[in-house]
Amino acid sequence: MRIGRRTSGFTLIEVIVVIAVISILAAMAVPYAVKIIDQSREEATRKQLEEINRAVMGDPTGPTAGFLGDRGALPANLSMLNTQGTQAGPTTGTLGVKYGWYGPYVKIGYSAGAYLVDGWGTPLVYNSPSAGQITSYGPDRALGGGDDIVYPSSAVVPGGRLLVNLYVWRTDNTTSQYVLNPQPVSFPGMRMDVRMYYSANGVEAYKSYAGTPPPTGPPYVFSPALPLPATALSTHAGFHAVTAACTLPPNAQVAGQAVVYIPENNQQTQVNLYLR
Repeated sequence: MRIGRRTSGFTLIEVIVVIAVISILAAMAVPYAVKIIDQSREEATRKQLEEINRAVMGDPTGPTAGFLGDRGALPANLSMLNTQGTQAGPTTGTLGVKYGWYGPYVKIGYSAGAYLVDGWGTPLVYNSPSAGQITSYGPDRALGGGDDIVYPSSAVVPGGRLLVNLYVWRTDNTTSQYVLNPQPVSFPGMRMDVRMYYSANGVEAYKSYAGTPPPTGPPYVFSPALPLPATALSTHAGFHAVTAACTLPPNAQVAGQAVVYIPENNQQTQVNLYLR
């Protein structure tokens, strides 16, 4: 007597049930997968904007001056960070401070223009919504909608101020000592020349307080408005050489120098120069 055997395999109903279950699971997983991908793109884009901002503004802890410190102004567009074009070439100025285009400032990666688009392949917008800010339109690839990514969070103020105090060595018949911020009224015939060097579109320039007697006594303040017109950016963020020479008769001339870093956003740096 022969005993019947069940043929191996799946019935049509079993196959349909399995396909239905897989379809349900896939439908549930797709939104999560898309969300994870968008989160990864958003994180990468935020890091990208921060890196570009550091390339523009520099990093004093690096220490790097960035495009602003080397050129003395914010770039007109992001392409200037990695394309020299007609920009003045690299050179070294007073006390070793660098001037000119020292790019490329941004890591090129797999494509020369990759840094110009966000994680969704949309071109970044520079100087938007305000000066120095960089905007990604986010997942919807359109301005607005609540998903735009903007860095930094507020407009960039590319310059600061510098306060220079002078300690001038003086010797007379009874004592030798430093005189803090000597004033012309106290020292007839006093001569002064205090210079702060800066980058004028990649070329070294300087502004000074000088004269015999000097127009004012120290301390001296260099700012976007003094002693330049407000439209000039002599106190751009970055490294600056500062030199000073002073004569307090009957003493001979004494001098001092330093390299200082001026931060952005209208912050003030103070330097004490010892002239001897």
